[in-house]
Amino acid sequence: MPQYPAFRLNSTRRRLVLGATGAALLSSGLHARAQSRSAAEPIRLAQLMDSSPDQQDISRDYATGVRIAVNDFNRSDRKPVQLVNVESDGSAGSLKSALQAIRKDAALCALIGTAGERLALDSIEAARAEGLAIAHLAPWLSDSRYDNDRDVIPVFASREAQIRYALKSLESLGIVDIGLVYSSEREYAALHVGVDAAAQSLKLRAVDYVPGRGEAPASLANRLSNGSPAVLLFLGGTIELSLFAQALSGRKLQRYVVSLADIDVGTLVQLGVGRAVPLILTQVVPNPQSSMLPAVRDYRASLKSQFDEKPSQISLAGYLAARYVLPILARMERPPTRETVLAEFARRASEDVGGFQIAFSASQRRGSSYVTQTLLTGDGRQVG
Repeated sequence: MPQYPAFRLNSTRRRLVLGATGAALLSSGLHARAQSRSAAEPIRLAQLMDSSPDQQDISRDYATGVRIAVNDFNRSDRKPVQLVNVESDGSAGSLKSALQAIRKDAALCALIGTAGERLALDSIEAARAEGLAIAHLAPWLSDSRYDNDRDVIPVFASREAQIRYALKSLESLGIVDIGLVYSSEREYAALHVGVDAAAQSLKLRAVDYVPGRGEAPASLANRLSNGSPAVLLFLGGTIELSLFAQALSGRKLQRYVVSLADIDVGTLVQLGVGRAVPLILTQVVPNPQSSMLPAVRDYRASLKSQFDEKPSQISLAGYLAARYVLPILARMERPPTRETVLAEFARRASEDVGGFQIAFSASQRRGSSYVTQTLLTGDGRQVG
């Protein structure tokens, strides 16, 4: 059987920014193997995780949610699930090696919860190039370009739905022009096709702002012209957004900054955004700390018992995603192979996941269209 590298999270980046509080969140529980009380042969799933510096926090949070759902599932009497974490450093060569190892391990019947989005997009294309026919179940993916792909099961609201929801609160301004701010050249290369398509479908005139090689987000903010659009859609991580917003605030350049579900609100509040820049932050799951949906209450209880972490939108998303996938796998009448899992999920079954509805249809190719938003004011207050 191929040997898989354990996911080694480089915590330096988070510790430097958040100090001891942030470091406490790096629970070693991520490395724990699910223990089954059943002697049945387990359903084996691979989870691709991105260890590159600007993606590792998202990847690790989403993986935490998937892991606690798997652990809870394995306490039942149903057929157990074994989750194999496979690391990629974000490079094409690393991803190719990871997929080749997965191909050789025929018992791995599907990918679950690939994160972050850049790796999710790359893995779909790389699997095709490798001729690896395997289901991509509930990847962390806002991009809509694979919504009609048989192999890809996107669970949460699309980027287009998130942008539309965010702009509803600004519609009185008659927004037509929007700035698309990418945190890096790499982010632009990975996302711009899908982002541009979303902007066109919403009939927005988009201007791209892309940093040069090695240019920091703060530098990008400092070179925005006074004639730049009033609304800026930021595409990047939590730390990068904080640096960009603080630099923009220092210029006293009045802009609305919209950011999508890759941002962890709690971390952003700790880092700060500057007093002059209102941020509109969309989320594709309910509030992980206050929602009373049964699934969210279960998530909070499981997170508290299994990991030394605070609830976050991204780990809740991973939990809900796995809660959708696992019962479907357990109900399969045929043995779970790559072929049978692909056939089963091609049906796009709907599930009530503890009050959170995941429902596909001929016109709804993503499991959920749920979007909510938070307005983060310059003094750190969250509105909405």
